[in-house]
Amino acid sequence: MADETTGSVRVTQAQIYEKLLEINSVQIQMVAELKGLKEIPNRMNKVEQSIARFEWIEKIAFTAIGAGLSGFVAALWALIK
Repeated sequence: MADETTGSVRVTQAQIYEKLLEINSVQIQMVAELKGLKEIPNRMNKVEQSIARFEWIEKIAFTAIGAGLSGFVAALWALIK
């Protein structure tokens, strides 16, 4: 069985520095993404509130249209009868 530690590997400080810069840039991107994710619950709450407001507006509008239509039919019925 060959031992994996028998070979020698040469790593320079420049290679280590390049790798550290790469890792640093990845970490910066990850932190930026996490900061964006941190605001998602607040954004979702605002979206849900605006949807709830639109649902009430829709209900009121349909109620008003229904009442107006019922009044029109009642007035038309009174004219016919």
